[in-house]
Amino acid sequence: MFNTLNGAMAKTSTHLQQDKEVNQVYKTNDYSKFKSKDGNRNLNELHLKRLTESVKQNDLLHANPILVNEKYEIIDGQHRFNVCRQLGKTVHYIKVKGLGLTEVHILNANSKNWKHEDYVQGYASMGYSEYQYLESQLKRMKIGIASLLAMFGVDGGSSSKHLRSGTLELPHKKRGEIIYKWVKDYEGVFVGATHRHFIRALVQIYQIKGYCHDKMMQKLSYQSGKLKTCTETKTYLAILEEIYNFKERGEKLRFF
Repeated sequence: MFNTLNGAMAKTSTHLQQDKEVNQVYKTNDYSKFKSKDGNRNLNELHLKRLTESVKQNDLLHANPILVNEKYEIIDGQHRFNVCRQLGKTVHYIKVKGLGLTEVHILNANSKNWKHEDYVQGYASMGYSEYQYLESQLKRMKIGIASLLAMFGVDGGSSSKHLRSGTLELPHKKRGEIIYKWVKDYEGVFVGATHRHFIRALVQIYQIKGYCHDKMMQKLSYQSGKLKTCTETKTYLAILEEIYNFKERGEKLRFF
């Protein structure tokens, strides 16, 4: 008679016997043998601080070994390695021959990224004044961080890099405050006043010589129906330009 239980166990045992050990985990306290891989991203002070505090409370570094190549260049885990060195902890590592910069970039891209708000909160708690100011404005204005950065003069591809690295500067705080007041004015007649593209349109309008916000509000009082939610800054600029120049007899002000 066939014993189904024993048969299942035998089948499972066969599968287990087929498993092979791969990439053995080593451990050492010789920190000098490890080195950073050229081209890897720089250490993030905030990430390092948070990880250090986490390890002090619950050390699970042994369960998450760093990854190195045959030259002991760190491919993944440079923050973990530096925490080990700072705290005098044993480094657990896996050595895989042939890994290089390509694998560094792949692993960095696949790692979970922090939200911008996490960086703002973290650097603010460390006493970075620009981040403390930005954090207070996020709470007060209830506007998305990308829009706030544009209002305060931080825009373009480098804004995210500076935000994450702790080097953020907000060069146009006064402008940001003025545009925020404009947003509050628009909120009375337009539900999309805090939308990212609408705020970017306001930032561009702020820089137009001869623009008068009071005049815009007066024109808007009987043309608010023209404002509609859009997906591009340029479309908002076209609508606002039409409203501003409505029934103007002289030279019209161009918004873009």
